[in-house]
Amino acid sequence: MWVIRFQIQAPFGHFRIPYTTIYKQTYPFPTKPAIIGIIGAILGWDEDTVLGKTKEFKIALPQWQNDGRFIEYAYILARKGKSSELRPERFEILVRPSFEIIIASENKELIELVFLGIQNRDFTFPIYMGKNEFVITEIISRCEKPYEEDISKVTQPSGIVFFPGVKIPSFSPTGSDLRPPQAFIGVPLELTKSKAKNIRRIRKICTALATKVPIKLTEPIDGFKTPCEVAII
Repeated sequence: MWVIRFQIQAPFGHFRIPYTTIYKQTYPFPTKPAIIGIIGAILGWDEDTVLGKTKEFKIALPQWQNDGRFIEYAYILARKGKSSELRPERFEILVRPSFEIIIASENKELIELVFLGIQNRDFTFPIYMGKNEFVITEIISRCEKPYEEDISKVTQPSGIVFFPGVKIPSFSPTGSDLRPPQAFIGVPLELTKSKAKNIRRIRKICTALATKVPIKLTEPIDGFKTPCEVAII
């Protein structure tokens, strides 16, 4: 596959966990639909195109970090019948989130277009760190030129380790750090849109483990081996 790697960071971020109700909690990482949305903003795709292109890409998150979280009220635009109103909602906010992102596709031309957009800072739409207030347009950095990479089986990945389905895999630590990874079940993997109500809904989900150090898996998963093992989905 053809691959690009780049870094994004922002003062704040929020990637909504859709199953929370008391307040809007965030994943510590962007989901695949959020990353495809970044590609769409760079290339000027509309919402339907973004949703339809998800299958054309593989993504990986080798590195992630933030300086903690806080909860804050924010006003969102909510529909009320045929009108709309501003409504206060409690959001969990990531502080100074930073991610290394890998995007891969068999379509070399498509990957090159994304690379040129990032390299030239030529974005059709603003790029956000999840929530619309958190623009990251000016601080996408460290974008490497497209290169070829083979998908292989990996057994000691790190970063955000994605798995299809809803089962947490068996694993063990590889070093002295005995802290378990953060586990997330039901992470949005693919979205669809209801044409009748114009609402996005989750079509497919996956499981994710967020780990700063490599973990040893009982069963191998799809990923890339260079420069370190990462899981792709």
